[in-house]
Amino acid sequence: MIFCKNHRLPENHICPFDLRGKTAYTEDSIIYQDALEFMGKKLTVGKIYDYVTTNQMNKAEATDLLTYFIENSTDDEIRKVSILAFKILELTSEKAFSILESNLLSEENTDVKELMIKVLTTNFPSKSKKLLTWIKESEKS
Repeated sequence: MIFCKNHRLPENHICPFDLRGKTAYTEDSIIYQDALEFMGKKLTVGKIYDYVTTNQMNKAEATDLLTYFIENSTDDEIRKVSILAFKILELTSEKAFSILESNLLSEENTDVKELMIKVLTTNFPSKSKKLLTWIKESEKS
């Protein structure tokens, strides 16, 4: 069965919008979920927030996507908004802490660094005290 990108329905017809282009998918292996991934939605931090608050995405997935924005974006504003999303979405997993911690230690931009410290102290009050104490001690030496 061929899944049509244009119609978004599984249909057996020759359609110029089918997904059998130059991809890793074969005609027999395409499933409807794969077709939805090709819709080309541009993902933003705002959409991640919407997806999490409407239960279309869980917090673990949001953590992974926001991490991608923080680590790969060259735009500091996008990075700041992504960091703030950790606070707003209350991402308090161990993974979230380790991501913020490692990015804080490697961050060069002082504005981004200060924002990470604020989010860490809000989301992880006890863990962040130890981290911030260690950072201050290492800066002195």
